[in-house]
Amino acid sequence: MSGREELEIESHLKLHNKPPIRSIQVKSGQIVDCIDINRQPAFDHPLLKNHKIQRNPTFQDRRERTKEDHQFIRAIDFELEKVSCPVGSVPIRRTSKEDLIQMKYLSNHTQILSQGSRGLHDAALYSRKMNNDSYHGVNGFINIQNPRTKRHQTSIAQIGVQKGEDVGINTISFGWQVASDLYTRKTTNIFALWTSDSFKTTGCYNMLCRGFVQIDRNIYLGIRIEPTSSYGGKQYEISFSISQDPNTKNWWLIINDKHIGYYPATLFSNMSEADIVGWGGRVFGIVGGTSPQMGSGYFPDGDFSHSAFMRRISYYVSSGSLQEPQKNLLEIFVDNNNCYNLTYFGFLDNDNRHTFQFGGPGGQCEK
Repeated sequence: MSGREELEIESHLKLHNKPPIRSIQVKSGQIVDCIDINRQPAFDHPLLKNHKIQRNPTFQDRRERTKEDHQFIRAIDFELEKVSCPVGSVPIRRTSKEDLIQMKYLSNHTQILSQGSRGLHDAALYSRKMNNDSYHGVNGFINIQNPRTKRHQTSIAQIGVQKGEDVGINTISFGWQVASDLYTRKTTNIFALWTSDSFKTTGCYNMLCRGFVQIDRNIYLGIRIEPTSSYGGKQYEISFSISQDPNTKNWWLIINDKHIGYYPATLFSNMSEADIVGWGGRVFGIVGGTSPQMGSGYFPDGDFSHSAFMRRISYYVSSGSLQEPQKNLLEIFVDNNNCYNLTYFGFLDNDNRHTFQFGGPGGQCEK
């Protein structure tokens, strides 16, 4: 690294890591700073200088509620649930020098439909543009796993919204991620990712660049999830949602019933709505000629205690109503079925509804 690059990183760290009201070291080793909600890094973004913070979305939670299904456990331990930040402040994971070094390397591989890059593999389900309507959010219960990865490898389970093509892609992805380069340990962590220009000059993971407005005092981008599911054993899941506010047009990230925060509408060059929504798994990083596990590391086999799954997948349309996938709009994309796969089961029952399994062992995946 050149001296100029070193100075740029040091300058970025000083701007990004705001003086905390309180600092908390969590079990995973991360340091979380409690920052004044009105002085968080997002508001240093040139497009957000005069942004008025939105404390709550104007919409009601539109996801359908069902009876508790004891097959899947939704009680997940988030590290700050018992030690929240003081009122008026929000938790932001402290950014390190190593985080910034990894940021560009990782972001360039992660737009939702970036197919064909060496070392990047998908097992995903997409719903394409509708003729007379548009997408304004996406949802799904995602099974929580901890796939094996090596350094410089990443394994993801995500939902996403996207508009545009080629160099004009605007996208948000949201889910869980295993990436020791970002989190120092091979833990499973909540992540989000955005760009307004196919990562040419904008966008990043979590809070590594300015843009995301944190609202919740407990759950933050980058937080560790535990426990995780085990093969043939207990299965854990979380409800993830990306939902656009019909009034402000901001894109909110929701976990279970928690509104974590939002990406302001002004960040995006072309995403007043989305023309693609998606769900699925993604891995990248070739180490020693091999690619990492996806999901649980096992292929779909119809047994929800074996392969990773997503269920109750759905999306919002312009009227604000919640809809389930239409068969004629769905597309399954698996670029290497020797390493990973996806099986879509469609409607199973009233609780699972539209469901699929995804994943695989990885290995020698480059053709």
